[in-house]
Amino acid sequence: MRRFLLLAAAVFALLGTAVAQPSALAGDWVFRMNGDPTPQRVALVADGDSVRGRVYGSAFVGSVDGPDLAFAVRSYLWRGRLDGDRIEGWILTGSDSSRWSGDRYRPPGTPRSFDLTPETYHRLVSPTVEPALRIYAGDTVRTTTVDAAGWSTGGYREHGNRVTRGGNPLTGPFVVEGTLPGDVLAVTLHRVRLNRDWAYSGDAILSSVLDPQALADREVEGTLVQWVLDPDAGVARLAEPLPTLGAYETPLTPFLGTIAVAPGGGVTPSSRDSGPYGGNMELSAVREGATVYLPVGEEGAYLYLGDGHAAQGDGELTGDALETSLDVTFSVEVLRYRFYQVPRVETEDALVSVGIAGSLDRAVEQATSDLVRCLGEAYGLTDTETALVMGTALRYDIPDLVQPWISVSARIDKAVLAGIGG
Repeated sequence: MRRFLLLAAAVFALLGTAVAQPSALAGDWVFRMNGDPTPQRVALVADGDSVRGRVYGSAFVGSVDGPDLAFAVRSYLWRGRLDGDRIEGWILTGSDSSRWSGDRYRPPGTPRSFDLTPETYHRLVSPTVEPALRIYAGDTVRTTTVDAAGWSTGGYREHGNRVTRGGNPLTGPFVVEGTLPGDVLAVTLHRVRLNRDWAYSGDAILSSVLDPQALADREVEGTLVQWVLDPDAGVARLAEPLPTLGAYETPLTPFLGTIAVAPGGGVTPSSRDSGPYGGNMELSAVREGATVYLPVGEEGAYLYLGDGHAAQGDGELTGDALETSLDVTFSVEVLRYRFYQVPRVETEDALVSVGIAGSLDRAVEQATSDLVRCLGEAYGLTDTETALVMGTALRYDIPDLVQPWISVSARIDKAVLAGIGG
């Protein structure tokens, strides 16, 4: 019996030594504190017989004793116990205490690819609904969107083709594991293609952009207009041309009218709204080949997309574009600790900052200010250098004038920037 007890003690000692190794804790973690809605990304580094890291902006060195971890941050003593890929414990300060936990962030070894056929659609940009898919940085998704009225890929108003009600239904959400508030989600659109041969639009210019006399003189029917989409010719034509528009064609430029992440702070905007989180921006730059940068407001990001457009003039002046459904392929990356204030888009030939506000002047202010920051970050330009470049090369677009939110994009062509910066 004594020999058995000694052997058991030796085995437990060896197991304890294995657990005690700081390397068991090394890696990326997400710490969550009771009462704090903002998780913390913490990289624990094995350092001799201890671990070190940084939380809430403060560096710490922790001691490891078996499965137990302890470290101090300012006047707070953190204690936790490791169990597999999870740590649970208490934060102590004076006579007060609160619980905390940590979950290891362990992405898959190689990027993955998914095909998603949507079964449900959403009209709120919310982090509280069941994700359509959970993905990691580097993963690629192939999916589809319906149009703003809920019509899918079948014929024009064909029976059974309306798969959901209207109200700008969105595909998603896609939870991107490991994203936290303060990050930026980079969504690269590898494929944005038409998947049917028709679209519809309105037939009247928005009242908000016309003066009283123009409104009084206006004669419109207020009906939907059908368009025929011809990808081979690259144009859209009226299905029933008006007398003077028999030869009218407009180029096809398929893009996503809506791309968004959950804004955070308990806010769940309508899919018709837009803001710093993206949303219903109506920006034609959100097309095949573009990368859209969205400030993350919620853990997991909760990415939504939809509102396919075959073509659209600036302002979305009839209250809609050439509304259609799309096939979309995208991949995601995560830019950590970037704290962007508004959405950005990079296309093959331009850098774009998007301002979204309740007034045109405020939206211009947001877009201009962010492009100043963008050029400083990307090219190291001084304020004077930025002024000289933007003063000669900046272009403004007004993608959306549909109230209550107006979007303005500030754009610089990359050709102008070739060879500058240091």
